[in-house]
Amino acid sequence: MAKFKGFGHPVTLLLCLFVLIVSGCTTVPTPQNGNMEQEEYLEILPEGPTEGTALEDQLPQPVETNTKKFIDKLNQTEPPQGVSQDPIANPPYNDKRKISLLLPFSSKSSRLREEAASMLKAAELAIFDLNKDDILLSVHDTSGTTQGAEKATKSAIDMGADLIIGPILANSVKISSAKAKQYNVPIIAFSSDIKVASKGIYLLSFPPESEINRLVNYAASKRLKRYAYLGPESRYGLRVQKEFVDAVINTGGEITGSETYTGNDIAEMQEPAKKLADFYVKGVKKIRKNNGRGLMSYDAILLPEGGTSLLSLAPLLPYFDVDPTKVQFLGTSLWKNEETVKEPALNGGIFAAADDKNKVKFLSDYEKIFAEEPSRLAPLAYDALTISETVTKNSLSSIIENIERIEGFYGIDGLVRFGNDGIPERGLAIYKIENGRFKVISPAPKSFSLELN
Repeated sequence: MAKFKGFGHPVTLLLCLFVLIVSGCTTVPTPQNGNMEQEEYLEILPEGPTEGTALEDQLPQPVETNTKKFIDKLNQTEPPQGVSQDPIANPPYNDKRKISLLLPFSSKSSRLREEAASMLKAAELAIFDLNKDDILLSVHDTSGTTQGAEKATKSAIDMGADLIIGPILANSVKISSAKAKQYNVPIIAFSSDIKVASKGIYLLSFPPESEINRLVNYAASKRLKRYAYLGPESRYGLRVQKEFVDAVINTGGEITGSETYTGNDIAEMQEPAKKLADFYVKGVKKIRKNNGRGLMSYDAILLPEGGTSLLSLAPLLPYFDVDPTKVQFLGTSLWKNEETVKEPALNGGIFAAADDKNKVKFLSDYEKIFAEEPSRLAPLAYDALTISETVTKNSLSSIIENIERIEGFYGIDGLVRFGNDGIPERGLAIYKIENGRFKVISPAPKSFSLELN
């Protein structure tokens, strides 16, 4: 990636002058009280909160300092061939495409604050890569609350925003949507709760429904027909379970067994796991009794867990005599964790997720410039900026039409398009855990068929 000497370079001028930080840009934000949707956020980041770190150590630096660091990193090597170092005149304010980024910089949650800081850096990186002198990016603090989201949205609209990016959490998106729709300002938000999507309110996220549909369709193509479900009674678990049932029925399969549990304690998981295991063993015995004739109780079982919860749940099935070489273990993108591949019970398991090969350059550039790894949601912020540039470059009056274009967009998180209901359709890969690593066994598509599902 190119870096630039000389503070007078047009790109560095753009970053310094056009990335406006609104609401508390000169001091570290103070966390405020408010309504923070912890369960939704934990679904986005399932690995659990960071322990043993002082709250003040996890606050993001002032966002103006982040921008200064970014520019300082850029001022180290020569510009690429054909790029002038001469300063350029800035276009008048009213001639710019005005995009506002709403993030929870002063949330009570340290992890949300960390996400906000990393997503801002990704947005800065996108602004640099785009190298457009007519984009004005303003950044607004939502505090991770509905009140903060309402205030941030009003601030963005008062500044003349043509398009709003964010917030993250569903309740904040609801509040922002109500305000933005009054002024016909479209939103690209990061919530995975499809209930808050609508025309003009688009979700750039990974709803579990997309993953389950891709996974079940792949499983059906491998002639799997009989399915079982074993998962938590969380909001996430119930969403996955509902979509799983619908997807199985739509592909001509059937759900033959289903068990749930509360919490993430292994003691709570044992009884439902044993019930499904006993059902499996009963079917195996029946087949043996009939000299190999008959159907297995289930061909595949979905385990929608991640992190330590998955590592507690998965071994219970073989412990109670479910054979993972005979039953296809299925998962969600929560499986995409370095610890998952170490669990023997999950060897051979499959799940749907974004194809990581698209992220290689982004990860390299981000780490080179900021000397740290990006957060889980940082790639979404980068893609949101590049999509925003695309949909605003012709006519500001047709932004919604441009967002809903049938061919969609191809970003670092892969292929995505938005229906007129605001729900994203994702192009996902199928991964298999094989000998301690993740292997893509069905690549993500490079383009959509020219019809919306």
